Amino acid sequence: MDRTDDYDDIWSGFDRFFERGIEDMNKKISDMFGGLDSDNSQVRTYGYTMYRGPDGVPHVKEFGNSDIGPGIPAELTAGKTREPLTDVNREGDIVRTVAEIPGVNKNDILLDASRDSISIRVNTPKRKYSKALTMPCRIDPESAQASYNNGILEITVKAVGPEGDSKRVSIE
Repeated sequence: MDRTDDYDDIWSGFDRFFERGIEDMNKKISDMFGGLDSDNSQVRTYGYTMYRGPDGVPHVKEFGNSDIGPGIPAELTAGKTREPLTDVNREGDIVRTVAEIPGVNKNDILLDASRDSISIRVNTPKRKYSKALTMPCRIDPESAQASYNNGILEITVKAVGPEGDSKRVSIE
């Protein structure tokens, strides 16, 4: 045996060592994600962002890698009730609530207002949303006004109590 044979044996053993390592790593990844070739192995992402443009018009942009038609993929929401993203702000004597509810008609939205909360519900075959919002103060439910445009629900009501309706508590 000459030196070239020894040299080839060292490198072929080195190659086999790395090939086994790569096979082991692929098997662990496959086990972790349910199989690299299965349909469930692809991570699906869906979301939307809301912003108000310079012209004051609200815009909703969807993002994600789901290829199952427009909007939210059915497998992500089938039978599931989602909580819409919301924002509640008091602006003087007005309480303004903004909720992101894309993909529904305004007639599908059910709004209920009480003295201290607003409830938003949507229950359609494709979309289900539900959220109860506690207001920062007492409100007048009779003054509630709502508009829905481009997936954005905006509700305004008059505040009838002091902000927070809080009471100082002494500590013993």
